[in-house]
Amino acid sequence: MDELLQSLIEYAKPDYVPEMDSFLRSLIEDAIEEICNEMCPHGFEDDAEHDRIQDMALKRYKRIALRIAKYHYDKQGREGAMSWSENGTSVSYESSATPASYLRGIIPVARIV
Repeated sequence: MDELLQSLIEYAKPDYVPEMDSFLRSLIEDAIEEICNEMCPHGFEDDAEHDRIQDMALKRYKRIALRIAKYHYDKQGREGAMSWSENGTSVSYESSATPASYLRGIIPVARIV
């Protein structure tokens, strides 16, 4: 996770200040959690399984987690919005949450029921 944090800090420059670390960590944690929920759409049996899936998500989908974290970093102050205009600039988003296209390529983990 420290590698992802350093990458996000580099991305945030020149706006980065050390006080942002907890915010950037929460963006990364949220991104990893989204990946885990995509990997296990039916939930987790227990905390041990959740931890195992988190480790797997970090190993397999590190780039996707960083991309999701960057997306939400860029969208600060516009959470929930699908489009906005300011000073003649218009921006639209695929959805108000993490776009489904960001989660493509994540392979769900099968479980025998």
